[in-house]
Amino acid sequence: MQAGGPRGGRSSLRRPGSACNVSGLPHLERQLRLLRAYALVTYPFACVPFLFLFFRDHGIGEGAYGEIVGAYYLAMFVAEVPTGILADRIGRKPMLVAGPLLLAAGFAVLVLFPHYGTFVAGEVLLGLGHAVLSGPPTVLLYETLREHGQQHRYLQEESRIAGLRMLGTGSAFLLGGVLARFGNATHDAYGLAIVATSVLCGGAALLALGLHERTAAGAAAPREFLRQLRGDLAKPAVVWLFGYWIVLFTLLRYPFHNYQPYLVAAGRSQPLLLDPLFLGVLFATLNLAAAPMSSQVPRLVATVGRRVLFWGMPLLLCGSLLVMAWERSAAADGADARLVWLGIGMFFVQQVPFGMHWALLYEFVNHRIGAAARTTVLSALSLGTRSCYALCNVLLFHTQERRGLPFTLALVGGVGVAATCTVLWLRPRGLLRGREPIA
Repeated sequence: MQAGGPRGGRSSLRRPGSACNVSGLPHLERQLRLLRAYALVTYPFACVPFLFLFFRDHGIGEGAYGEIVGAYYLAMFVAEVPTGILADRIGRKPMLVAGPLLLAAGFAVLVLFPHYGTFVAGEVLLGLGHAVLSGPPTVLLYETLREHGQQHRYLQEESRIAGLRMLGTGSAFLLGGVLARFGNATHDAYGLAIVATSVLCGGAALLALGLHERTAAGAAAPREFLRQLRGDLAKPAVVWLFGYWIVLFTLLRYPFHNYQPYLVAAGRSQPLLLDPLFLGVLFATLNLAAAPMSSQVPRLVATVGRRVLFWGMPLLLCGSLLVMAWERSAAADGADARLVWLGIGMFFVQQVPFGMHWALLYEFVNHRIGAAARTTVLSALSLGTRSCYALCNVLLFHTQERRGLPFTLALVGGVGVAATCTVLWLRPRGLLRGREPIA
């Protein structure tokens, strides 16, 4: 990904300059420490490894599960741009407080009112919370660095923060496994893990109160704001990223939401896969595997360049889905039950692009758009991708219920290869050149 101002599809890459507000560096380092701490507790989802099991215990099948998850993405679709505009007008810090509070409320609804309708309502609140948080953390990081002439550090700092975010989420998964396994006599205290998640989200909101935002986000007049927003969204690089992001996001989110159904299917021959403590350890290990990949992004960019990484992320996901499809098909034909560990191994393969993608995509966007509409543009891109995936999620899980897991995994993997090749072939010339830090 390249720097901002890509007129004619090109970007100017340069090494970090000497422009730097030296006197403000102590403030910068304090703010970065707070942002790193916030990253650890942004998504403390102790209950996520068990949500499908929790829903299933309350009469939810795979088709209804797809609908419930679809409600989450639909809520994000509705809220993305309005919350992005709000963040650009009133500031990003208030959104970093409000987001975790909405998440805490959503999880509370799930556990207090366990029925299909309230599951949908809870997921809507979770979608709103995620919409609020989809842009402000990275924009606040970028603006903080820019104020001190340190924009060239963005990829390094964003990669570090993304790694800490995954470390915090992974630790929460492990906590959830312990709570679910030992929280009651039947070893299925999924509700307790949901309560813990809600409490931890509330803690994130308290931590956000200590963050500082020097500049008012809404300084631009409404007419000027809309003019800049339209200009940013019309840039060829941003338009292209929208198509790429749809493909990558679908390939990332479909297997993630399928981990639990996959494990339930495989657990018929391997009961260990349904043990809550094992699930907590597995999901924690997945996030811990992804975190180092995030921190390695600057080095990978310098070594192989952005073009290789943009090609590699979706194609690696497609390959892993095809392997999972083959394993489930072989299992249906009576293959050795131990083969399931190959499928679970693909979960870890999928953590490679998961750990890398946020830093790469955020760098791509932040260096191409103006400060006044930065959060709104991120929200608009997120709106498009999540709305497309919301429909895909419902269709895919209903297909999975009718045609089976192997067929649907193979379908997504095969279509994903074709979509990846198409969207990357259509990219503007020279768009992904460069291996150096962007200033």
